[in-house]
Amino acid sequence: MLKLERFDEYLDQLSDVIKEYQRDISVGRVVPKASRNDMEELLFETLPMEGCDAMNIIDEFKEKVVPNSTKVGSSKFLSWIITSPSQAGILGEIANVGISQAPFNFKAGPAATIIEEMIIGWMGQLFGYKKESGGILVSGGSVSTLTALGAAREAFLPGSTENGIQNISNPLTIYTSKKAHSSIDKAVGVLGFGKNMLKKVKVDEFFKIDIDNLEKEIENDIKQGLKPFCIIAQAGTSLSGAIDDIDALSDVAKKYGMWLHVDGAYGGGAILSKRGGEILKGIEKADSISVDPHKWFFVPTEAGCVLVKDKRHLYNAYRTGVTEFDENAPINYLDYGIQSTRTSRAIKTWFAMKTYGIKKLSQVVDSNMDMATYFAEEIEKIDGVRLLHKPQTSAVCFLFDEGATMNESFLIEIEEEFFLSSANLMGEHCIRACFSNYRTSIEEVDLLLYKIKSFASME
Repeated sequence: MLKLERFDEYLDQLSDVIKEYQRDISVGRVVPKASRNDMEELLFETLPMEGCDAMNIIDEFKEKVVPNSTKVGSSKFLSWIITSPSQAGILGEIANVGISQAPFNFKAGPAATIIEEMIIGWMGQLFGYKKESGGILVSGGSVSTLTALGAAREAFLPGSTENGIQNISNPLTIYTSKKAHSSIDKAVGVLGFGKNMLKKVKVDEFFKIDIDNLEKEIENDIKQGLKPFCIIAQAGTSLSGAIDDIDALSDVAKKYGMWLHVDGAYGGGAILSKRGGEILKGIEKADSISVDPHKWFFVPTEAGCVLVKDKRHLYNAYRTGVTEFDENAPINYLDYGIQSTRTSRAIKTWFAMKTYGIKKLSQVVDSNMDMATYFAEEIEKIDGVRLLHKPQTSAVCFLFDEGATMNESFLIEIEEEFFLSSANLMGEHCIRACFSNYRTSIEEVDLLLYKIKSFASME
């Protein structure tokens, strides 16, 4: 009854729309001009009681949706940390949608299950984890952190998944950087620790968590009858891209018997390159790691990954039955994460990693970091513009001397060509450029620098 007789024709037509979009992705505005009201007037309609030819919907998609969609893949998209999906990743996404796998257990997706196990193994290998490690692919960094902290809670308080944590005598405390992502606050709240038990520790001049201050906080909390439970390190803060001293934090976690989680949703992808591995030194000591393939692995959203040094902790937190963990038992992902019905995020990740290989992905990551370094060095040469930090990964924050009004004016001035975002760093309104796009060229970086210099000289 729902079969489309002209399905092949429709598929070809839709494919043509996608091919055209990909071909022209770096041409024209990055973000459409249309307002929310414009979009509502264009797209809102009454509930369709009768259907129509799918070709009409494809035409409407081409005429109304495509022109009013943000070109995340544009070479001039330098805003939030949403990297351009690679074309191999797009092929993988299309392939996965076409076969519609839901690998919550083996029979629901035999090939997808094994591919996910393999991807998790590859990720663990990149981060220096051993064979007893494990993980699961999820929607992104937010759910990765939530999943990891759930496993940490069960490891720290065995039975807490069944019995809750209402009756513990010493409230658990969690520590992270003042520059940590807001998803950590959400995870702490959802898991019942209480947001007030999340301690935001001061950072140093490089926006890394201050180790001495962290230890003082921990010691003070112990004196207050609290129980230090977990440290969440930042591997690529969302504003400046800063990476905490993971090696030092692992020493602190070991000293106080705490779990160490690394939020590497963004910066974790730096592990692909030799230079990135150096700035992530010590990450193999973490008890769990979040990393997003849909960022620096250039896989289409949604594709997040949580890794745990000992996969039994994931199983103990999320198992659906009473069977005890068995190292040799086949993995059913229903018992390793939050979701039951879940799409395969492994197939598109597999497509991208196999098509390009780690060496080529590493070259792109290095290129992005080189661009950020070059951009920052050139910003320092422009009169009337101030650099707020040296880039550690690929994010650069700067501002015009005249302040917020001029910053916003510049963003409006360039939005026909580039899309950068405003931010607030060290209490100052600034502009943030993030170089995490494989399409961006050094010529485009120079063009952006020219526009910054020209705008600064106008005032």
